[in-house]
Amino acid sequence: MKKLVQYMLALFAVVAIGALATSCSDNSTDPEGHTAAINITTKKLVPDATGSSGESGTTQAFIGTVVTAEGFNLDQVTAVLLGGMECEIVEQTISKLQFTVPALELAQSDTPYRQDLLVMQGEQAIFTYEYYVTVPVTDAIVTGYSPAQGTVGTTIKIEGRNLEQLSEIRFGNETVRSDKFTAVVAGSQNSSVSFVVPAGSYAAGESDVAISAIWGGSNTIDVTAEAPFKMQTPKLDAYQQGEGVNAVIGDEFKLTGQFIDFLSNFKWGSYELIVLEQTATEVTLKFPSSIEPTDPVVATADVTAEWGTPAQSLKLVAGMRLDTTPQGPAKPVFGELVAEEGCYLAKTVVVKGQNMASIEGFVVGGLEAKLAGEPNDVEAAFIIPEEVTFTTATEVSLEAVYGGGTKIDFGTIKVYPFYYFKGVRLGLGSNSKSTYTQYASENSFFYPDLGRVVSASEWLDSQLDPYAASGSNAAVTAANTLTKSAITEAEYYAVKPYIFFITNSKSELGIAGCANSNSQIKTHCTYNGSAFTSLPGAYGTPIVMYRVLGDDKEWAEKVKNGQLESIAAYDGSVPGQGKPNMGAECVDGKTWVEGSVIVVGYTSYTSGAKPAALTDLAKIGFIHIKEVTCADANGAAVASREGYIEFDFYWSKTINQ
Repeated sequence: MKKLVQYMLALFAVVAIGALATSCSDNSTDPEGHTAAINITTKKLVPDATGSSGESGTTQAFIGTVVTAEGFNLDQVTAVLLGGMECEIVEQTISKLQFTVPALELAQSDTPYRQDLLVMQGEQAIFTYEYYVTVPVTDAIVTGYSPAQGTVGTTIKIEGRNLEQLSEIRFGNETVRSDKFTAVVAGSQNSSVSFVVPAGSYAAGESDVAISAIWGGSNTIDVTAEAPFKMQTPKLDAYQQGEGVNAVIGDEFKLTGQFIDFLSNFKWGSYELIVLEQTATEVTLKFPSSIEPTDPVVATADVTAEWGTPAQSLKLVAGMRLDTTPQGPAKPVFGELVAEEGCYLAKTVVVKGQNMASIEGFVVGGLEAKLAGEPNDVEAAFIIPEEVTFTTATEVSLEAVYGGGTKIDFGTIKVYPFYYFKGVRLGLGSNSKSTYTQYASENSFFYPDLGRVVSASEWLDSQLDPYAASGSNAAVTAANTLTKSAITEAEYYAVKPYIFFITNSKSELGIAGCANSNSQIKTHCTYNGSAFTSLPGAYGTPIVMYRVLGDDKEWAEKVKNGQLESIAAYDGSVPGQGKPNMGAECVDGKTWVEGSVIVVGYTSYTSGAKPAALTDLAKIGFIHIKEVTCADANGAAVASREGYIEFDFYWSKTINQ
């Protein structure tokens, strides 16, 4: 310390003898004498640290930085001072001096600090310089947070610097440890930490909650400061049922308050209540007809709901009385009809409304429609009947049946008299087992009559085509030709038609007709978990043919634009190609690309050969190619055997026998 005081006195002495100091800094010392001098004219300090306005050099200096100076007689230097603190000299020769920036007691800042640098020879400063030192920001610093309001489950993002150092967040009286953070973005300049508002005990309605962050073990940052987080929780106004008043099944009641829209899963005891209307300030609920009678019939239970994530339970009304005596089947009230893929044959349609649990069935266009599952208070589902006789899309009546056969008019629906399958995906068969993939094996064949994709193993084990699975198909011994002496009409139609994709030795991707070649089915392989085995080399039994529709074809446009209303009315060219390939462009009748439409024809038993006319077809379908991830754009080569072909498929009922 004594030596440091002496150096400080020397600094004041420099001011008194400014002419001498100026002389030294201007390098006017005689190089032949014994006075040390720093050659600042031609040899700058390295680094010559940058100031806030670039007053010195072009680089930054930090605590611990080694600074190099050149000159002469530098072995005479006795000390270096920076900001009044002595620097450690790490190397010293006649022409070179190296010293370390000391641990200056300066606050962390983005702006460099100007410090006086003095090179001492004895008690005299032989060199003075304005030097800049940067003390980088390494502490965790918060600059803001968002959003400023929310509830349990809301994700809050805290932004700032070096926030990866945070060990926990204190949200009101709750603590969120770092292992529960949902996201951490590290950064000395821009960093962030995200967390979810935890479950806890919060005031009903809107209240202020302080947020703080802990870093470095015990350092605390006030995150919210003067802008506390607005915590929002449901708050219910008092509800009075009235002395001696009992609700009955089917009654409606209204609750009011704040943040009511946060609530869900309303219940009376264990029974779900029907939500008729819900806003931020009120909700109208209804007792469902599914409540079973109790003994005694006037039962008491709390009305509860849930809010937030994870779900928090909240008691809305304590001990609400309900007369559980059945009121008779409540009349269903139609709300809306939901048909995600349209009202096609065999598709499930959902009807939403009130008192749906009373529904016993539906009637669609005079045909009984099978229920899909058990109706509940708010919805019932049915399946479009396949027995419709019309051949073009038709508006038909929809009736609900309840109360032992009473019918209610639910309006009309438009029924499409054919089948529709959206987003079917198939892998491609390959001639090479060494490049085959499990995806292709598990997604081998599409059966429209079954409405699903089957694996090669299921095809073989379930004998879906027993004649081909035998390895020697006596029913089809030549391409697309039935040997009727070997198969009856019933046996032929029992083998459902199927389609699949293959690639040949030229890596050409095509859609295959199984009776077109005795080598096409064997491009598909079963998989036992470790090895692939080719299916038999035999003709498939169903005679399935294709035709690519050019982009300008009327029927192609109907399919692409979702305007197909009839398949039985198809009057285009007969599908007669066994394996149309993917090509560089869509060519009518020959090659297809992504977006193409392909007509599928399933030959009738009566024809028993490659069809010559539309009357030779038992069924007609349309394939709309949506995506191809296993071949390049022009179909010249297979890019990935892990890929797939995705398509939508329309399929008619039987047209000809």
